[in-house]
Amino acid sequence: MLGSPVFSYLALPVLLLVAVSVYASLSTNIFISSPAEVGQRFAEWWPVGWRRDLLPSMINVAVGFGFAVVFGILGGLLLGVSRTLREIFTPIIDFIRAIPDAAIVPVLLLIFGLGPGTRMLVVFLSAVWPILIGTMDGAQAIDPRQREMARAFRVPRLRHFFKVILPATSPQILAGVKIGLSVSFIVVIISEMFGSTEGIGHFVIASQRQFDIAGVWVGTLVIATIGYLLNTAFSLLQRRILHWHSSTRSAS
Repeated sequence: MLGSPVFSYLALPVLLLVAVSVYASLSTNIFISSPAEVGQRFAEWWPVGWRRDLLPSMINVAVGFGFAVVFGILGGLLLGVSRTLREIFTPIIDFIRAIPDAAIVPVLLLIFGLGPGTRMLVVFLSAVWPILIGTMDGAQAIDPRQREMARAFRVPRLRHFFKVILPATSPQILAGVKIGLSVSFIVVIISEMFGSTEGIGHFVIASQRQFDIAGVWVGTLVIATIGYLLNTAFSLLQRRILHWHSSTRSAS
């Protein structure tokens, strides 16, 4: 029983829940809500809140991140296989990606307004760089002899792309996509806190302003849960796609 995977997985969360419950019952700090209060507030929020607060955030992430994946992979492949393009664009890329994600949010909100399109743009600009850099590094690391052999045997370019370049770069591509996904959810929350009338980030900051402490905890835990589920789901997908790769086999 004690050595079972279920016990190992649930032991720490249960201990934390008990510890927080005990601390909340003994503490006089008004900013600490008990798990029972948070659960009651979640039950009040969920029937409407998932559509009003959570769904807009997920749509913004999905659209912005989707464009980042397309542009990041295509751009990274082009830069990875072309030394000329890499020498031209690398200084610009290094300069732009050095800007912290949180710093670019207020600038974009000031220029483009507070609409959902701006938040999608924020997600795109934050997520595209790790995807592009990972893809570029992967494509650049391909053994040149493989390309020379493909030319010697006159392998069609499309077949060479899908059979050689894409499989060789897929570990770096997926690593960049995983980082970009995490960044996407973080920056959309930040953008909603800066200025928005919807989204889970707006719910957290609005609860804080209204002194709804349990609501703040609900929003924070929902954000943490969604982030954890996204990361777990993508890790499973990554392991399935890269089942042939040595690092994936050793990790499993």
